Amino acid sequence: MRQLLPFVLLLLGACGFHPRGEIVLPAALERASLEVADPFSPVARDLRDALLRAGVVLVPPGTEGAGAIRVPVNQVVRDTLVVSANAKVQEYVVRHRVELSAADGAGKLLFGPAAIEITRPFTFDQTQGLAAAQEEELIRGELQREMVQQILRRLETIAVR
Repeated sequence: MRQLLPFVLLLLGACGFHPRGEIVLPAALERASLEVADPFSPVARDLRDALLRAGVVLVPPGTEGAGAIRVPVNQVVRDTLVVSANAKVQEYVVRHRVELSAADGAGKLLFGPAAIEITRPFTFDQTQGLAAAQEEELIRGELQREMVQQILRRLETIAVR
């Protein structure tokens, strides 16, 4: 088994695979405020933690010379996707939408405003009502984690420009 490890690593390297590594944010956001529509939402909490792990010093909004990361819209909704012939819902879609912008310490817009939307469909079985509710909660959690990653990737694109 140990003899295979170098071979597998060589194959992964040859195909262009490499670990993502830590996020690199622009210098203008090394010291920034985070303004989220609902500051107590799971996305706000997870985004705050991710920014701290990335080395961002979070300061109160309006701090002179500090950048600003703004998420004025953070919505999670469930919509009907498929209705059966007997008017019963068979499939829903959960949509998570945010609007994002970032500014430097002088107030110059670095990114956005831009919308990010992620959706996940799920089947609803009337006979499995409790399981369907649990599935929806799992999907909402997955969307929340993915949304934080999407936001970080968008902010990272500022550093590349």
